Amino acid sequence: MKAIQLHIEPSQVPLTWDEFIATKPPFSIALDGYVYGATKFLSTKNGPYANFNHHEEVDRLSTRATCAQILVALRQGLVDAFMNNGQATMHVYVNDCDQDVCLSWFLLNNHFLCYNTINPVINRLVHLEDMMDTCSGAYPFNMDMDTLRHMAWVFEPYTTFRMNGGVDRKSEKEFEIVIKDVERRIYEHIMGRSESTILNMSFKKIGGGKNWAMVIEEGFNARTAMMSVGIKAFVSVRTRADGNYTYSVGKMSGYIPFDIPGILSELNSLEKNLIDTWGGSNTIGGSPRVAGSKLSPKEVEDAINNFMKTHYDT
Repeated sequence: MKAIQLHIEPSQVPLTWDEFIATKPPFSIALDGYVYGATKFLSTKNGPYANFNHHEEVDRLSTRATCAQILVALRQGLVDAFMNNGQATMHVYVNDCDQDVCLSWFLLNNHFLCYNTINPVINRLVHLEDMMDTCSGAYPFNMDMDTLRHMAWVFEPYTTFRMNGGVDRKSEKEFEIVIKDVERRIYEHIMGRSESTILNMSFKKIGGGKNWAMVIEEGFNARTAMMSVGIKAFVSVRTRADGNYTYSVGKMSGYIPFDIPGILSELNSLEKNLIDTWGGSNTIGGSPRVAGSKLSPKEVEDAINNFMKTHYDT
């Protein structure tokens, strides 16, 4: 049996840290929201547990993306803690297949490539993903950079999958295909064989309110274009095949007056879900991971505008 195993559970709502320890075997690692809450490590007599995350219980701008946390941890002895009978042993649990998850998995599964800090291609790819993910997908990189087009090609299997609604189907096999395809492309990129993809930054504004916009992201680099035209707080909406909606609620930094934790709490009170809930950090969050939201765009828009009027208007 392979010593480093990937467990893909798209329909698993985030576990608590205690639930993770109680239900998973020793030498288990949770990535990027599989376990609710900040990064943690626990060493037990039977073996270690770890959670790497930057969603809940953190200040987003002060917390590195999951992949950046993994890279630092690998260079600071993570594998030493996860040695079992002389080999690196990890049960890696995920419930998503986005860029951060794919890159984090690559780093763990190919940890032997990461120890040397003078590895400019890995360092650059992790840095780019770290900045983009930390800043809700809208870090002000120069969009003419060749590196960004190579990065777009690396993660294209996921971006295409997401834009076509594949994430909403919660198919373990489909998620695995995406993760493994991105892993292959990362390896090609590191070996200098990366291809290039044109960046698609198109979006459509469909609503919003004072100092925020509700949008449909038609291209996966849309948030950079949104930032360039002055949209600094947003709700992105995508209709799911089951009739529900997937929402992302974000702002470009913690300095923007758009209280995301408060908004998520307000939407949770309307959704009335007890387990699969709206959640996220202080700069980015979204609708329930598994089932999506039953709330229509108009209901979400009205709820946010009422919240903003109550909390910000004088």
